[in-house]
Amino acid sequence: MNKFKLTSILFLFSIAIFAQQETEPLKNELKINAAYLIGGIPEIGYEYLINEESSFGVDLLFSIEDNTDIHFAVTPYYRLYFGKKPNAGFFAEGFGMFNLTESEDYDYYYDMSNIDQTNEFDFALGVAVGAKFITSKGFTFEFFTGIGRNLFNEHSLEVVPRAGLTFGKRF
Repeated sequence: MNKFKLTSILFLFSIAIFAQQETEPLKNELKINAAYLIGGIPEIGYEYLINEESSFGVDLLFSIEDNTDIHFAVTPYYRLYFGKKPNAGFFAEGFGMFNLTESEDYDYYYDMSNIDQTNEFDFALGVAVGAKFITSKGFTFEFFTGIGRNLFNEHSLEVVPRAGLTFGKRF
C-alpha cells in the first residue's frame, strides 16, 4: 500500500511540475513595409524584442524605380513601447539611416540643359512615432512616421522621411 501511495504522490507531483512549464516568449519579428512596396521601394525589416517594452531592429530599403530620391538605405533603430501588451501599442523610436541618394546639379550657363547627376552617400539621425498591433497568432501590423536629418554631405537630401504601414510575423 505504501508503494502505491508513494507512486501516486510522485505521479501527481510530476504533473504539477509539467503544468507550470511556460513557453518561451517570442523574441524575433520579420516584416515588410507595404506603403513603400507600392511606391516601388521595397523595405524589409527585422526586429529583436529585448524585453516587454523595448526592442531594436534594422530595416533595409532599396529602390527598383529610377525616379526615387533614395536608392538604398539601412536603418537601425531602437523603440520604446508604451502599450499594455508586450512590445505593442504606442511607441517612440530613435533611428540612424545610412542612405544613398541621387542629387542633380544644373549648369545655369547653358539654359539648364546640362544636368549632372551624382549619387551621394550620407548618414541621418532622426525620430519617429507610431503604433503596433499584434494578433494572438503572432501577426503584426504597425504604422509610423518620422523624420531625420542628413549630417555630412551638402549635396544629398537635407531631410529624410521615415514612414510605413508594415505587416509582419513574430516568431
